Amino acid sequence: MICRNHVELSEGVRRCSRCEAAFCRDCLVDIDGSPYCATCKTEKLLDMRSGVSAPIALASIRRRFAAVCLDMLIVGIPVGAVYSIISGAARVFGRNMADGPDSPLSWITTILLVVYQARMLQAGGQTLGKKALSVKVVRLDGGPISKEQAWAREVSRLFLGLLCLIDYVPAFATKDRRSIHDMLARTVVVQLNSSSPPPHPLG
Repeated sequence: MICRNHVELSEGVRRCSRCEAAFCRDCLVDIDGSPYCATCKTEKLLDMRSGVSAPIALASIRRRFAAVCLDMLIVGIPVGAVYSIISGAARVFGRNMADGPDSPLSWITTILLVVYQARMLQAGGQTLGKKALSVKVVRLDGGPISKEQAWAREVSRLFLGLLCLIDYVPAFATKDRRSIHDMLARTVVVQLNSSSPPPHPLG
């Protein structure tokens, strides 16, 4: 990335939490731990002064589920293809590779899915599945999530997945539609390009 105002600068460039344009450190100011450009800084301060937060449109459960399924296909299909080739080669030499939930294929797919999702969320709050469904993972104030939040979200979801659907029960029962792994990472999933977002649900 290069700074929008200083095209010769590429080091220390970050995205504004509001407009998501790239700026260098001299063009950004941190407010509540989030970087803002000059234009968005003024708007943010006005919002804070008036006690108004930028509205957040929450992603529907259906879109979130569809994005997760799409990501599983994106990771699972190529891993499954490679595993099938390796398994076929093993059978040629008289060896059979284990199948089922405890098989190497299952564990490799799970680990790669966690790494893929955490790295993608760290880079921009969206996996390929979330981009396709126009949803994004953000902080509670609507800003971009940190590296720590991205990994905390996906690692906690891995372990909570052992509890089956319990992780997702709060998403159906609470107004902010957050699952347990979102609560632990202090994140929320929002809908992009919404024409009429509801009031900010998190205060």
